[in-house]
Order: sequence, then C-alpha cells, then structure tokens
Amino acid sequence: MRERVIALKQARIDQQKYFLGSPHIQMDYAKRYQAEDRPSLWFIDESVRRAGLQTHAPKKRTKGQNIIQRHRYPIKTIVGLGRIQQACDFIGKKYIVGSREPISVFSTSYYKWFELYQIYRVLAETVEEAVEPLARFWIDHQIPQVMRIDNASAFRGAVRQVAVIGRFLKFLLNRNVTPLFAAPYRSYTNPHIEGHNRTFTEKLWSKHTFTSLDAIDAECARFNAESEEFFRFKFSERLRAKGLRYHRAGETINLACLATTRGKRIGFIRFVEIWKERNAEIGIIVLERFIELPGAYLNQYVFALLDLAAASLQVYSEVEGQATVIRTARFPYDA
Repeated sequence: MRERVIALKQARIDQQKYFLGSPHIQMDYAKRYQAEDRPSLWFIDESVRRAGLQTHAPKKRTKGQNIIQRHRYPIKTIVGLGRIQQACDFIGKKYIVGSREPISVFSTSYYKWFELYQIYRVLAETVEEAVEPLARFWIDHQIPQVMRIDNASAFRGAVRQVAVIGRFLKFLLNRNVTPLFAAPYRSYTNPHIEGHNRTFTEKLWSKHTFTSLDAIDAECARFNAESEEFFRFKFSERLRAKGLRYHRAGETINLACLATTRGKRIGFIRFVEIWKERNAEIGIIVLERFIELPGAYLNQYVFALLDLAAASLQVYSEVEGQATVIRTARFPYDA
C-alpha cells in the first residue's frame, strides 16, 4: 500500500497536476484499486513524508486565527443561514506577456457542505460577467442557499446611492439565494473569498508564462476539470440528496426587478466602529446607510439581516454561539 501511495503521488507530480494533496492521492487509490480499502489520510501523509515527496509547507498561522473569540465574529449565525453556501469574487487584474491590456478573472467556490473551486476568464468586472458564469455553473451544480460576496461595486451596485438593491443582488434573490456581504477592508475575516486570489495565483498564474488568452483559458479548463473530478468523487452521496436546486438551461435571468420580496433577505457582516464623519457616532454602514449601535459593541463584529418584505433591519451580536438582537430599525429601500 505504501509503494502504491508513493507511486500515485509521484505520478501527480510528473503530470504537473494542480492538486497534489493527500485527499487527491486517496481518490486516485480508490479509483485504481476499487476492490481494496483505501488508505487513511494519515497513512498517505506519512508515506509521502518518508519518501521525501512533500510538495507544500505547513500552513502558517494568520492574524485571523483568534478573530472569533477576540471580536465576537458571528460564525454560528453565518453557518445557520443555509446548508449549501458558496462564494464568488473577481480576482485582481492580471497581464499576459507582451500586452498592456488587463485580464479579468472570476472565481467561485462552495465552502459549506460541498467543496469545489472554479475559475473563468471574463471580459470585465461587471454584473453581467458575474451572472453569466454563475448561471452556467448552476445548470449542473447546486444552487446554494447563501452566496458570500465582498463589497465590490459589481456585487453591491449603486455604490453612491443609499439603500438600493443592485442588479446582481436581484439575480441572487430571484434564485432564492441569500447574499452575504463580508466586512469591508477586513479580508482576514473572510478566507473563503480572499483565498480565491491566493489559490489562483499560487496554483495557476505563477506557474505559467502566458502569451495568449487561449493559453489562459486552456489552463483554467484543466484546473477546473481536476477540481471537478475530486468534487464528484468526494461528494457522490451528497449529490444524490433530494431537494438540490439547479438553473434550467435557457431560463430567463431577471436582473431588472425582484419577482417577490417574500422570504428574501440580505446578510451583512460588519465591524462596529467610531465614524468621525458622523460626529464620532458608533455604528455600522449597511447599503450606504448608517445604523447607530450602543457603545458597548464598539470594536466587535455584528451580523445585520435585512428583511426585504418587512423593510426592516435586525442587528445581532453573537456570544458563545448565541445570537441576540441588539437593534431593530426600519430600513426602506429602492429595488
């Protein structure tokens, strides 16, 4: 078994696969030796280490490791929003050799109940270039209950206007997906999104010298296929679960208006701060609207949930896994 594990690891290295970790070696083993028990991840790690075939260093601890305890990050509240959760992001501009025109890349991944990472070259960082790959992706992948996004203008929409529901948000809400905004300017609290850029750069962009768009597309397709193979292997049972939702090919995509507000919600992770531009008031910003909060919650995270049917915002503080409403406010908006 040890010899087989080492051979499978070496084969992935020789084939310049993007994914070289023990879970992928375990998948290769199960497919190659179907009648036998698969080795444990511990056994694979130990075998690879003994053979001197380790291909990555242990992860370093980051400043976000203790964020949950120190600043009351609402992790339980976020987890409770839905079984299947997904994230999407535009990766920072890239440039190919000999060209001064920037390349835009869109990425998306499941980060709860499923695991899958996909990347696509797109024309620009616009609403349409986010909606198109997601709609295509959901034809044969599950629509989540929650979509985690940052505060980029393509996702937020109407950046300079107060309490306006943008087109990308309407797209998600019309698919019964709850948008979940990350805390602005605090990337270490949102590894599911910020990790997209790191994964793309380390695994794909930095390993190639691209001279054409076709070459980028080919490598993205190869990366996506490897990620898809593991997804289908690891979650084969979950993929047969009842109640999974999909986008029908050719189905109309509505960005113009909300089909209904019933049951529609938007979530916001926010850090409570002192706002100098508001006479040192304490609170958060939600869709460009200031929400005042008690000073006791200064310098901690809160979770805000906008109920579109009621036009009401509730702000929660989470302590030891228990969320408590600390503010309820009317929240009229334009859609």
